[in-house]
Amino acid sequence: MRRAVGDLLVAAGIGLAAATSAPAAAPAVPSGAAALTGLDPRTGERVPLDPSAGPMHVVFLATWCRPCVAELPRLADLEDRWKADGYRLFLVALQTRQSADRLKTFLAESPVPGRLVFDDSGAIEAALSVTAVPTHLLVDRAGDVVARSGSVDPPFVAALERLIRQQGRPPR
Repeated sequence: MRRAVGDLLVAAGIGLAAATSAPAAAPAVPSGAAALTGLDPRTGERVPLDPSAGPMHVVFLATWCRPCVAELPRLADLEDRWKADGYRLFLVALQTRQSADRLKTFLAESPVPGRLVFDDSGAIEAALSVTAVPTHLLVDRAGDVVARSGSVDPPFVAALERLIRQQGRPPR
């Protein structure tokens, strides 16, 4: 049976090595002038997600997503704990059933931690291969995604703490 599966994979052009190889490298966030940008729903200005300014925690969410909204207090706690050390939190609202006006109303009713930006073009979602909400990414100063999770679980928080200690602001 195992031989038959291998023969089918080879016949399909996949090969056994490809079927067991490591996943492709995580996407990277461009920095500087090429940085990805989102729309600030309050001001209408473009906001760069520039990793060269320091490590970032990027959360993809939707205001209609109950698990996304339920995580906001935990994100506020992380921001309170790590902001002085260089922690930067970006909440990226996806286009699905949202608009800048709807986000502006949401912000008026529910203050959020970090900086909320609207991915009005879908470019951020596409560049970082996001397929579900919530999605949490940790991005280092080089723009590399060093952790990805569907929630703020203990392994993600541990990765966040390591990244902030390595690349956050130096101790005063």
